[in-house]
Amino acid sequence: MLAVILCFSFTEHVKTQDYTAGDIVTLQVNDFSLIESNHAPVSLNLSATVAGAAVTEVSNSDMFLKISSIVPGGTNREITARIASGVIPTGTYLKLQAAPCTTANSGGRLGETIPTPILLSDLDQDLVLNIGSCYTGTGYNDGYQLTFIWGPDIPETNYHLIEATESPTAITVVFTITAHDGN
Repeated sequence: MLAVILCFSFTEHVKTQDYTAGDIVTLQVNDFSLIESNHAPVSLNLSATVAGAAVTEVSNSDMFLKISSIVPGGTNREITARIASGVIPTGTYLKLQAAPCTTANSGGRLGETIPTPILLSDLDQDLVLNIGSCYTGTGYNDGYQLTFIWGPDIPETNYHLIEATESPTAITVVFTITAHDGN
């Protein structure tokens, strides 16, 4: 007799079910621009040390501008400078030059500085252009180094307009970083 034994193997397949849960996380980066100087004192004095010599141009490079900027896509900012109060003594000029931003503690699109000194007046003058999202650092010597230059204006014809003063003349220079819409 032939016996056939059939063995059946039964395996149990347990199907597990994945369960998920979720919530909405909202992220927003605000558009902002902040500007500050290191508040370094700038003191300029015109004088001559040789008989027969004219007063010569003097400069001070102790001040630095620091900024933080986040811009909307495809936009940029500018930094401008102007005299807000005070009068430059007659027969002289006051110029300002910004050096490219220091790179030790900065990042982002820091913009381009105007290559030549600007002649300060009561009108806003461009100092740094094409600033994007960036930061310049917070240290005393971080940011855009500013050089103020004071000297006689056309000495050959206007030197006679320069007069000595008993006390220093205070000039307030205002720096503005524009909003992305230009305001």
